[in-house]
Amino acid sequence: MADVRNSHLIAIDRRTTLRWIAAAVASGQLAACGEKFGNEDWLAPPQITAKGYGKDPTLLEPVVPWPLTMTKEELAATAALGDLILPGEADAPMPSQVGVPAFIDEWVSAPYPDQQKDRALIIPGLAWLDREAMKRGRERFSHVTLEVRTAIADEIAFKDKVGPGLEKPAEFFARMRSLTMGAFFTTPEGWKDIGYPGNTPMTGPYPGPTQEALDHIKGVIEGKGLKFALPETGRL
Repeated sequence: MADVRNSHLIAIDRRTTLRWIAAAVASGQLAACGEKFGNEDWLAPPQITAKGYGKDPTLLEPVVPWPLTMTKEELAATAALGDLILPGEADAPMPSQVGVPAFIDEWVSAPYPDQQKDRALIIPGLAWLDREAMKRGRERFSHVTLEVRTAIADEIAFKDKVGPGLEKPAEFFARMRSLTMGAFFTTPEGWKDIGYPGNTPMTGPYPGPTQEALDHIKGVIEGKGLKFALPETGRL
């Protein structure tokens, strides 16, 4: 099979991703409407019983005390879906290239209520992706063509296009979209992609806030009926 990254069948850019995000924001995260879809049960995986950080973690030497639980196939499906949600560009890597699948593995393996709730949604959701891909392309989700992956995603990415019985997969997609975006944009590469400089050291005297910031502060203060005045130094 040809490398799907070079597929000429369909092109996905970040405008498509923004449409998905806009659809999610407009409709809210889809709620589950029953535990079955089609003829297949949405079976939750076994609960995690490992210990967490405890009440006094070592912040100077952080470690993850629980074992990672995702299988090779689940990680592959996670990588393929993440790269579909946020495709790479010339100067922006794909989520799979900056460790997003590893982040999601750590997330769903964590022994905390919120993460365990996501685990019960994500692990069956990844299995659903593989089943759908096998039906349509006779390969797992990570190996089918980009056209097949996109067709599957399009059926669960938009509320007004989610058919009967696909409510749970749509909920899964919405959560994976949120985790993928959140993980990517907390990496140095994600910061660069949105122009966020991070904590940048400053040399020399502190120049104070910009005039734009001062004008904003003044407007807020005076809008509350208070008087705005700078210190004698002329700086805050």
